[in-house]
Amino acid sequence: MSSSPNRGDNAQPVDNSMRSAHFALDSSGEESVNGSMPTSPYTAHQAPSAAVDPFAALTQSFTPKRAVSYLRVSTREQAERGGREEGFSIPAQREANKKKAQSMGAMVVKEFVERGVSGTSTNRPALQEMLRYLEAEQGSIDYLIVHKVDRLARNRADDVALNARFDNYGIRLVSTSENIDQTPGGLLLHGIMSSIAEFYSKNLSNEVKKGMDEKVRSGGSVGRAPIGYLNVREVHEGREVRTVEVDPIRAPLVTWAFEQYATGIYSVRSLTTELIARGLTMLPTAKLPEKAVETRQVHQILTNPYYLGLVVYKGAQHPGNHNALVDPGTFEKVQRILKSKINGERNRQHPHYLKSTLYCGQCDMRMIVQVAKARTGDEYPYYSCLGRHSKRTTCDLRSISIVTVEDLIQEQYDRLALRPSHADSLRRVLLAELRTFTKDTNRQRETLQTQKLEIERKQRKLLEAHYNDAIPIDMLRTEQHSLDSALNNVTRQLEALNTDLDDQARLIDQAIDLAQHSADAYRRAPDQIRRLLNQALFERIEVTMTDEDDHRVQAIVAVPFAELLGAGSQSRTDVKAFSRNEELPASDGGEFPWLQSVFLARVSNTSTMVGLTGFEPATP
Repeated sequence: MSSSPNRGDNAQPVDNSMRSAHFALDSSGEESVNGSMPTSPYTAHQAPSAAVDPFAALTQSFTPKRAVSYLRVSTREQAERGGREEGFSIPAQREANKKKAQSMGAMVVKEFVERGVSGTSTNRPALQEMLRYLEAEQGSIDYLIVHKVDRLARNRADDVALNARFDNYGIRLVSTSENIDQTPGGLLLHGIMSSIAEFYSKNLSNEVKKGMDEKVRSGGSVGRAPIGYLNVREVHEGREVRTVEVDPIRAPLVTWAFEQYATGIYSVRSLTTELIARGLTMLPTAKLPEKAVETRQVHQILTNPYYLGLVVYKGAQHPGNHNALVDPGTFEKVQRILKSKINGERNRQHPHYLKSTLYCGQCDMRMIVQVAKARTGDEYPYYSCLGRHSKRTTCDLRSISIVTVEDLIQEQYDRLALRPSHADSLRRVLLAELRTFTKDTNRQRETLQTQKLEIERKQRKLLEAHYNDAIPIDMLRTEQHSLDSALNNVTRQLEALNTDLDDQARLIDQAIDLAQHSADAYRRAPDQIRRLLNQALFERIEVTMTDEDDHRVQAIVAVPFAELLGAGSQSRTDVKAFSRNEELPASDGGEFPWLQSVFLARVSNTSTMVGLTGFEPATP
């Protein structure tokens, strides 16, 4: 027989009449964290089950839940809007997350903030730090609170992967703006919102790409302008217009850098040193102050077609609206010099003006500078074959002292000098040939100009076809490269034809004067000018050995001096070498028949090789 309990009994009935108010409409038994919740952090969420210890349940119900808050904005501008370090969005997200935690009876124990990072990838510093924290605090964190689902992830795959980890950690994801919970209805809404976030991100990306494509088509620049230009923002009729203008301070230095490097005098490193001395600096940014340029940045300047007035986008070149800082001829010459120096001359520990000009005549390897030290501390520099030194070849060429090889090359200049009595007649012959040659210049110029216009028309048609989605970007890049090579070739020929006849005559006079006085000029020149003279007159200088085990220096004369000095009548290989006792035309004023006094391409001399005592003097 059952009876109703009275007030004096110790047993108290458990009232479950209000329990259903805390669940979502599907009545799955999962409590919704986004439904009606007590505002006090110490209010019980639900009555304990009869099978649970009532005192433990009561203690747990009064223990506040622990939550982690995650905040994110996509761009740096959002994070710094209004002149504030966190802008407006981050503080608003923080306040909303705190209110949500309070409404659930939880307190935020840790906050992670992502300032200006896109949500399209999970490779975000604050997110990765948060995941490591949640893993370390596994079992002690109840909620992860975000303002919206898209703050956490912008694509469905990342959202599923992250929520799987949260489930493993026993953490429930909570959105302050969306009714997301663990009920079937909440999970459905979560999936829908995640898909919407992915759609928004991809659609926004496509719209941005279309805008960038259109900007490039109209000649605009994409991204930050390189050194020598300034990104300018202007407001016209209430609209912000972004353009690129020439930097009046840095642009002249950039133009000077191209012109000087095209002369071949500077290496990239020495050019960087000179630019720093002239005051070339990087533009300051929000994070980095203004600082001097580095060698890597100067190399980027010299290889960037942006300075030609072109915009490179997706690997293809488009005509830009900005002003060019260098002409195509100079830019092309700079590229050729850079390409030739990929494995070429470098500033090493022992620099010398003959480096990169002097070769081993037996194995074709470069000659390198070595320094021998005597017991007294004196140093004796000499040239050695790189093939023999590195054991790459079986070359047996003996080393030669730098002083000896310098003297031998000076003797080559003495033998190559053109006699004054023949300079005038040679000048008359060359000028007459020049006038005959230039009679057909106009016809050649018209043909080349037609070819140039046809190539430029093909380039425009190619870009139009790409803009109309007729050809893919890979084909555009390939065809552009082919057309650019053809255009550069035609342009070089046109520039040669457009050279004024007076300028050509002046160059002939200069070449003859140099051929006539090269020995004296070389003898008086500093090392840097000697390097230029060797590069101008010779293709290369080789060191070999004679049958008598003496060193022999042979020089291959470059165009046009080969023609000036030999008149095309002698072979490159059957030139007789002068001995030490023979008369030197330039130094002794000897008279030779004109065709026998000079060499077409190869001149040589001999010298005694290093003795058995080495490079240092014999010690008693």
